[in-house]
Amino acid sequence: MPAPLVVAALVALAYAALIGAHARVIRRHRVRGAYEPRAALWLASRFGPLPAPADAGERLASTERRATDALLTGALDPAEYRARMTALAAQEARERPLRVSR
Repeated sequence: MPAPLVVAALVALAYAALIGAHARVIRRHRVRGAYEPRAALWLASRFGPLPAPADAGERLASTERRATDALLTGALDPAEYRARMTALAAQEARERPLRVSR
């Protein structure tokens, strides 16, 4: 009989950890239009006023700018730069999907 209780406790612990991680993201990197679960919003608001959501474009642009500067100064080799730009493009596709009107 204790095995189902252990499994239920582990699932509850994992859920609490995910909500806590999401609340941390809301507190640090809030993006306009991103999904914010109610439980995570509630938890994040317990630690003070929530920051205003930022436009994803500005954050992505600054990330690209830093990678380009690192490439031009020689701190980053071209292969690593291409890998970072690939990851950045995938992140932008998730955060800002292209909407085409018909």
